[in-house]
Amino acid sequence: MADLVIKITCPVCNKDFSKKAKDLKDGAVIECPQCGEKTTIRGTMFTDMIENLEKGGGHA
Repeated sequence: MADLVIKITCPVCNKDFSKKAKDLKDGAVIECPQCGEKTTIRGTMFTDMIENLEKGGGHA
């Protein structure tokens, strides 16, 4: 997969930041660079999204 960049909005400070998709996986903990809030990617949401993109799926 190419270096797909995911935009993430912090649930606490509402600031956007980006992470490379290859650096993320289900269960990963990501930290907001603005406020330091840590968020866990839960379930299979991320894996399901990547699989859909790899199959050529578009936006819902």
